[in-house]
Amino acid sequence: MKVFLNWICTLAVIVLLSNETAGQQKVLIVKGATIHLGNGMLVESGCLIVEGAKIKRIINSADTSIAGARYINATGKHIYPGIIALNNIMGLNEIEAVRATLDFKETGEFNPNVRSVIAFNTDSKIIPTALSNGILFTQPVPQGGIISGTSSLMRTTGWNWEDAVFKVDDGIHLNWPEEMVYGGWWAEPYNAQQIKTTQTVQAIASFFQQANQYAQLSNPPQLNARFESMKGVFNGTKRLYVHASGAKSIVAAIQFLKQYPSIKLVLVDATQAWMVKDWIKEQNIPVVFTNVHQLPTHPHHAIDQPFKTVAQLVNAGVLVAIAHAGYWEVRNLPFNAGTAAAYGISKEQALQCITLNPAIIVGADATIGSLEEGKDASFVISEGDILDMRSSRVVQVFMEGVEVPIENHQKALYLKYMNKYGLEPR
Repeated sequence: MKVFLNWICTLAVIVLLSNETAGQQKVLIVKGATIHLGNGMLVESGCLIVEGAKIKRIINSADTSIAGARYINATGKHIYPGIIALNNIMGLNEIEAVRATLDFKETGEFNPNVRSVIAFNTDSKIIPTALSNGILFTQPVPQGGIISGTSSLMRTTGWNWEDAVFKVDDGIHLNWPEEMVYGGWWAEPYNAQQIKTTQTVQAIASFFQQANQYAQLSNPPQLNARFESMKGVFNGTKRLYVHASGAKSIVAAIQFLKQYPSIKLVLVDATQAWMVKDWIKEQNIPVVFTNVHQLPTHPHHAIDQPFKTVAQLVNAGVLVAIAHAGYWEVRNLPFNAGTAAAYGISKEQALQCITLNPAIIVGADATIGSLEEGKDASFVISEGDILDMRSSRVVQVFMEGVEVPIENHQKALYLKYMNKYGLEPR
């Protein structure tokens, strides 16, 4: 009996101590770095103070002293908000030649009920390579069909998709047909292209009309999974991401969706958005511009037009996020922003296009996207300019105040062969 009572007392002490420890907020102080806030501003020789999972304070002085805090001397380094990669299939695709690893496309044309979140593979070897370049959040997007499915915003860390999910079911993706008719021996006949586009638009109109009517029913007589998923689009709780490339397609899509004023519309891809930038601004529609590093769509366009498009949209007052489609290529997203910075906008504006602006677009800017008091302490420490592929070298990453490892199989192979030939790693 005495032994049993002693065991109970010991257990009680352990529980009390664990509760006390859990209640304490660990303090982290990063001193001396140039802090890029992500909202267009920066703090030279700043001091970032983190308490628990949140940013407590950002000050100019690096002389702050708090008992029991962990200190990191980041003099000469740079601190950035966690980069947000929109519109990609990272985590849904592993090896293109192995069909069993491809999980980004469903059969059928209208699949708003398909959710990328449950297919997100946290064990992917590709995700750590993006994390090593400062990408802390990603938006895996279903592909194919007319309505591909529903995306979510995910962390690039986590044991499973439940751990990784940050904002579930943020929006549904609509692929608008190309309005421009192309000629050449490789193309379909002119009339066939026009008929196909018209039929697709009619199918979209019919689906939206039915889904809108279904959304107005308080108690539908029969559950329809596709229409049920569309309810969030019509009540404004989900974004509608419209993938449209050509200027005519962009205008046609926006004009069609004007009949549903409650829809929160976001343009994606938007290769020729620069042609109608002022009109897009008037409609107050954000743009997710995909792949700065690409060729112009037409031979008569300037060779550097894709590099200039972001600046043209930003300078017109459009809310712009830079994205990089694909999966393994997503790690190069910061360098896409760096190219945009060389063609008409500042580096801080370019950084904002991969941090705060994407957070605003998906509706997560209250907690991530910029380094501000009260927001999540999800940030990156780099020895060089994170937008410059020559000097960028991410050395530490913190997700909600917790340092996460940034090792990956590519780094392991690099070190292996540098060691083999007796070379000094960079």
